[in-house]
Amino acid sequence: MLWKLKKRQQQWLAEEKGTILKDWRGRVHIALAFPNRYAVGMSNLGFQSVYAALNTLDDVVCERVFYPEPEDIPLLRRDPGKLLSVESQRPLADFHLVTFSLPFENDYVNALEMLQWGGIPLRDEDRSESDPFVAAGGVAVFLNPEPLAPFMDFIFVGEAEALLPDFESLWKELREGDLPRKDFLKTLAEQVPGVYVPSFFEVSYSPEGALESMEPLAGCNIPRRIRYRRADLSQGKPCHTVIFTPHAEFSNVLLLEIGRGCGRGCRFCAAGYVYRPVRYHRADALLNAAEPVIREIPRVGLVSAAVSDHPEITFLCDAFLEKGGALSFSSLRADSLTPEIVTALQESRHQSVAIAPEAGSERMRRVINKNISVEQIHAAVDLLTEKGILHLKLYFMIGLPTETLEDLQAIVDLAKDIKHHVLKISRGKKRLGTITLSIHGFVPKAFTPFQWAPFAGVRELKDRSRWIQKALQKVPNVRVHFDMPKWAYVQALLARGDRRAAELLQRVALGGVAWTQALREFPFNPDFWVMRERGSEELFPWEIIDHGVKRSYLWEEYQRALKGVSSPPCRLEENCRRCGACSP
Repeated sequence: MLWKLKKRQQQWLAEEKGTILKDWRGRVHIALAFPNRYAVGMSNLGFQSVYAALNTLDDVVCERVFYPEPEDIPLLRRDPGKLLSVESQRPLADFHLVTFSLPFENDYVNALEMLQWGGIPLRDEDRSESDPFVAAGGVAVFLNPEPLAPFMDFIFVGEAEALLPDFESLWKELREGDLPRKDFLKTLAEQVPGVYVPSFFEVSYSPEGALESMEPLAGCNIPRRIRYRRADLSQGKPCHTVIFTPHAEFSNVLLLEIGRGCGRGCRFCAAGYVYRPVRYHRADALLNAAEPVIREIPRVGLVSAAVSDHPEITFLCDAFLEKGGALSFSSLRADSLTPEIVTALQESRHQSVAIAPEAGSERMRRVINKNISVEQIHAAVDLLTEKGILHLKLYFMIGLPTETLEDLQAIVDLAKDIKHHVLKISRGKKRLGTITLSIHGFVPKAFTPFQWAPFAGVRELKDRSRWIQKALQKVPNVRVHFDMPKWAYVQALLARGDRRAAELLQRVALGGVAWTQALREFPFNPDFWVMRERGSEELFPWEIIDHGVKRSYLWEEYQRALKGVSSPPCRLEENCRRCGACSP
């Protein structure tokens, strides 16, 4: 049956454009693994960018590995060791390094299953000298690497452009020295800033169960905290789609990163803190990156945490349209939506646009520091609707700190209000607009002001979801979608847990049990990680990483949130030192 798996991957290759194929001889062999299916991984710009960056290194050949398609899973369960790379259909055991790209915590179980199906021992302590090294990178693990720490030989803490040259240079030198596995890892940890080797840290807990200390082992010359490595975007080429495939969500779109980070300071958003300071690619560099592709792939998807905040966004919109391109945007803010951006959306034939009020009431938007007013939301809706964009998707969160029934009612009222605005402007047109609410349970994340806040709870989120659903069920032209609270709980556990959470992951991945059963049978109460408000001085497991943002600043922002007081955005031009990210 293995031929079916190979045939599927060969078909993918035949339909791809931009695949990188390299000779294996004399090179470091790296399997870049994405813990989800091919269609999902190939829609991920970060995954594609790392694939391209690794393959630009002369001494490296990098091939992709994905979580198997559903019909292939029974074969791999019966015969572990047969998980193959796409480019050469080689098993994982043939590679020197298997490194996972991990954007989401809920894919951690998939990563462990991939190791099992690749025939690689799950825990680092069980691997032999002949086994591949196993590593991880991506935003999920440089927020909190600890639930995966026992499974990883090392973890990349930072951005690929900054880390990979140092790593590749030392890796080549170490391979030629034929060091034992443990010595190899020790040298990596000591000599490559941004490489975290969990096995060289000793962890202790208090009698109450809280984390007490994380200290390097004696004899290891490694820092107590791993400094996050940031890329200088002014020196590099913008990340963009490398491989085009008809089997991805963005199959005919050139994804183009225009910036990294966001200076708005929304208190729930990890990207707004760990990617500080905000960095943008220059407009000329972006146009040069798109130039070779845009004639064949005219649709360009501009990607960043806040696309409309790019200082040259108006020029970029005009320039891409003049070249015959069509534009899509990964994110838009109601308060920075301009007529030029809306015109670009209209000329690119968009019929729907997403905006994210996140909360319904002005009070709650002050709590989360989402500094947009109802008037700004109305103005954005009017701009879009007048240009014929009549279908709007609105993102909200429930379960936020200090949330009350009045705040839920404000979500309902705002949705109705926006619907009336759309219908009023679109009256007389051939089609009516629709409003779709996408409502997610709030998950507290590391390195945000809300890292101290508790998760609201599965039952509470269900109750709040039902309340909103009932309030809007008879409102025409308004649809409501909710995520599943149980998965929000799991995400909160993995986002806030320590190394003891690894046992849960292993039970689910290898024990064949559902999360509900694993949580029930686990000897440690997971609510201790998820449902508890943390103390002001409590040590967090993720503080093994140093992102440069001061803990005191995050705590101050949390206190301001609880008081309903907003804060100004980053002031890069004023050499601000408030959060610490820009400090020398």
